[in-house]
Amino acid sequence: MPMNTGAFSQLLAPGLRMVFFQAFKEREPQYSQLFKVIPSSRAYEEELEVADLGTMPIKDEGTSIIYQDATQGGKKRYTHVTYGLGFRVTEEMWEDDLYGVMNRMPKALGKSARNVREVTSFNILNLGFTTQYGFQKFGANEALFSTAHSLIVGGAAGAVTQANRASTDADLGVASLEAAILLFDNLVDETNIPCVYIPSLLVVPPNLKQVAVELLGSEYKPYTAGNEVNAFIRNNPMRFIVVNYLTNTNSWFLFADDHDFKFFERRAVRFQNGDDFDTGDAKFKASQRFSAGASEYRGSFGSLGG
Repeated sequence: MPMNTGAFSQLLAPGLRMVFFQAFKEREPQYSQLFKVIPSSRAYEEELEVADLGTMPIKDEGTSIIYQDATQGGKKRYTHVTYGLGFRVTEEMWEDDLYGVMNRMPKALGKSARNVREVTSFNILNLGFTTQYGFQKFGANEALFSTAHSLIVGGAAGAVTQANRASTDADLGVASLEAAILLFDNLVDETNIPCVYIPSLLVVPPNLKQVAVELLGSEYKPYTAGNEVNAFIRNNPMRFIVVNYLTNTNSWFLFADDHDFKFFERRAVRFQNGDDFDTGDAKFKASQRFSAGASEYRGSFGSLGG
């Protein structure tokens, strides 16, 4: 029995599948160098903000101890989104293809599948100065990177605040990086008790790679003539990564290891194929489900540059 069109895609799939997954893995992912990749088995993930107990007060002799409740804050929901793309090939195209177009198509599909992960993840940073990926506090929207994050202890929006963004954005340099580190040193929790977040990762676009190298790559303080010790290396060693998906060439970000930026993977990338019996076309597609975001601003700092 001669081969019929019903077996068309099955004949092509093994080689195309291999090309697809090679293309999907050929470039080292950048999103997973920052975001914490977490598997998910639900339609969405939801996290609740809770303020701990405040500072312990004096208990006078003979008086009753004070009892205090934890305070509930806002919720953060991660709703997983399905992303998918495909292509189809006619019998005639496969038969007459003299230039290897078929072999390039899965590579393009793999690149597309990989790129949406990067773009979606780093849009959290790109749009972090707006309220799109921010937080609900006391019924008001706050940006992810803000000069005035409300604390639950204040009892109202703006009553007590703290920042993970400078009051005036500045280009990446010695003074601006020192100011960002100081914001980390002064962080408090929702009840105004100091908390510990140690900055360890600088995230920059390609335009700022050389500046990052100069700031973090020498034991001596850059841009000075006195051989001063580089505190960025000596006191709290930091590393940096270059991200190609930052849309502002002047923006830069600083993170602690225990930041709360997450990438939930509901379903990994899946490559599938099938046939259209009537036309003889072979159809190929790839799809995946995931969500990304941040449940907590502490442990992060962002600047749009000067």
